[in-house]
Amino acid sequence: MYKDIISYKLAEGVTEKHLLDVASEIIKTWMSKQKGFIKWEINKNIEGGYTDFVYWESKEDADKSESDMVNIPNASDWFSCYKKGSISSKSVNQIAAFSR
Repeated sequence: MYKDIISYKLAEGVTEKHLLDVASEIIKTWMSKQKGFIKWEINKNIEGGYTDFVYWESKEDADKSESDMVNIPNASDWFSCYKKGSISSKSVNQIAAFSR
């Protein structure tokens, strides 16, 4: 499994409810239709910023979807949620998972 990890802050005036409404729309209209997409988790951290985990079947699927982001309906609504300069990302490949 491949994961994109994206950290960011909300743009001024953007509420958490608005972020979640926009994310829900992105899931319905675009992300859920991407090959290899598994799930998208939005997490709020202690400092008030956000960290998203986007799960993919493979790096190739994630890369293909990233190149297709120009085709997201209402992409400007999504991108306007993020404070400029606050976005950072990294990617990881899961090598093991443990649970109780």
